Order: sequence, then C-alpha cells, then structure tokens
Amino acid sequence: MDPKSNDAGPSDELEGEGNKTADKRYRDGATGFSRTGEAMNKGLEAERDLEKSPEEYRRAEERGRAPSRGAEDLESDLSDKDSGGF
Repeated sequence: MDPKSNDAGPSDELEGEGNKTADKRYRDGATGFSRTGEAMNKGLEAERDLEKSPEEYRRAEERGRAPSRGAEDLESDLSDKDSGGF
C-alpha cells in the first residue's frame, strides 16, 4: 500500500514508533467525527447515562485508576470474572 494513499487499510510496511500512517488515519477520523456534529450528541448521551447510573461509573473509574496486580489479574481479565459488567 502506498503510504500516501487515502486508503484506510492496513499498511504492508512496519513503521514502528511514530507511525505516521496510523497518526494520519486517527487524525482524519477524529476530525471527520467532530465535523459530523455527533460529538455533541455522544457527549449528551454519555451525560444521561452517567446521571442514570452514577455508582456504576464511579466503580468503573475506581477500577481503572487502581494499580495493576500484575499476573494475578490476567486470568480474571481474560475470563471476564469480577469485571463488573465490562
């Protein structure tokens, strides 16, 4: 694939750290999304969800901020045990 191509398919070449092709695809997608007007709708939808279930989101945030327990977390993460529905 030509790195200058607008095709969003995967690149045949590894670019490593600082992947400019992936960066461009991300930026193009984010810019496109912001121009659709959906960002405001999605934000309002998230706000309503948060207001409906604040405790669920508080627990999810707490889990996300907790330090990893390393390998002992791996099995439960992979089996979705103790995931709290995520």
